[in-house]
Amino acid sequence: MIDGILLIDKEENISSYFVIKKLKWLLPRKYKIGHAGTLDPFATGILVILLGKATKLMDTIHGLEKEYEVTAEFGYATDTQDCTGEKIHTAPTTSPISQEELEIKIKENFLGDISQLPPIYSAKQVNGVRAYDLARQGKEVVLQPRGVKISTFEIINYEWPFVTFRIVCSTGTYIRTLVNDLGEKVGTYATAVALRRTRIGEFNINEAISTKAINESTLESIIEIDKVKEILKI
Repeated sequence: MIDGILLIDKEENISSYFVIKKLKWLLPRKYKIGHAGTLDPFATGILVILLGKATKLMDTIHGLEKEYEVTAEFGYATDTQDCTGEKIHTAPTTSPISQEELEIKIKENFLGDISQLPPIYSAKQVNGVRAYDLARQGKEVVLQPRGVKISTFEIINYEWPFVTFRIVCSTGTYIRTLVNDLGEKVGTYATAVALRRTRIGEFNINEAISTKAINESTLESIIEIDKVKEILKI
């Protein structure tokens, strides 16, 4: 069996773990497999699947810069900060917030090193328990702000109340929280309604295999571990 990575394009409405389970059917029993950074079920895009000895590269790949495309709908907020949650605030904007105003607020507040408060519906742990498990039980969730770095935050499509952004950021950044916080900065609310991860470090979505296309020949696309280390310069 080859040690290395597979680049998978996760479809919507499945978990990252479901992708792992699907690939396990193609692997020898008890062969090591993992991924370097999960995606929410509603999100699509690149997953780096680690096989065999490449699982030891998990922390290195997980720490790489990431690129996303996210579509925000302005005018309401949900408890999860994305379209899977329940609406908790609405503030319909009768007049659109201009692209220029959005760009000004982004430049003033969301570029470079910033502090971000993770959403309560997240995999962050509180005393050993996932925050989303506590939130679903109706228990109080207290999380601490964390520092993240936003290298690029630009508008690539503006069709009010829908705006699509391209974001390049450090690992650990919550894109739906950036959308939520931007909505508040411009005096309304905003919710992530589509999210796609397009790049992890040098690994690009254009090189990924769709989860719908996974079959016996998928393993032929493994990038061998020596090549991976060359790409990572380690």
